Amino acid sequence: MDDRLSQEVCSILKKELKRCNISYRTLAHELEISEVSVKRLLNNVQPLSMQRLISIGRLIHFPLSKLLEEAEKNINAVPIFTREQDLAFFECPALFTFWSELTEHRTVNEIAERYALNDASIHLYLRKLEILRLIELRPGHVCKLLVPSHTSFEKGSRFPIFFTQTVLNRLQARVIDLPAKDNQAFLITLKAELTHEEFLEITHKLDDWMFNKLRESQETRAREGLNVAPYTFGFMAAKGAFHDKLPAIPNLTEDLRNSVFSPTQKQS
Repeated sequence: MDDRLSQEVCSILKKELKRCNISYRTLAHELEISEVSVKRLLNNVQPLSMQRLISIGRLIHFPLSKLLEEAEKNINAVPIFTREQDLAFFECPALFTFWSELTEHRTVNEIAERYALNDASIHLYLRKLEILRLIELRPGHVCKLLVPSHTSFEKGSRFPIFFTQTVLNRLQARVIDLPAKDNQAFLITLKAELTHEEFLEITHKLDDWMFNKLRESQETRAREGLNVAPYTFGFMAAKGAFHDKLPAIPNLTEDLRNSVFSPTQKQS
């Protein structure tokens, strides 16, 4: 089991033990080990054997297959900013910039130098991020991220609205009137007759693809040495026909026939 999966398994076990009102002392008695050892196992300090996982699962009526399935699902779920975090970013957009810089593995000193921040401002930004449970602040202004860099905003969140408008406006300006040989951007539009279920299926597939790709891009060790550059995607869709109406079909006068149809077309 990799470390992320092990950590999530332990988190689920602790939650289920609490739900079942089973203490660490009781679990230690059932497993015939010390209470200290139980704490080490459930805090992922030492590995849980498969046999012990099965034993704990039986005790809390949580099958091993279900435990692993839920753990896999949880670690692959897209993390979401809380409403409190969203509101804080909305009220102070610079706070999101500071957090984003930290996710780019920049040190606090590098951020301070880049934005010419004084010590008082640095303290306030870091303290606010700590209160919001976005970072854990350690001595020497060392920050541990408490949420992954690919954390997203929930639908209807306040902060992304103006931010998204800016991004989409700039993206639109880039993709309109693309030269034929430009392979660094694309623009695709379509109008399709779909059932609501088909529309939701497309939405979910795009959503899964984007966030899977985002997670992959954050695996810096696996991608070390690759020549990468930032790419921006903006997929949009909504129920309705947003295309302009097709041009009207007029009666053709002689002048119109001469201007619209080529000589080849008129002969055929």
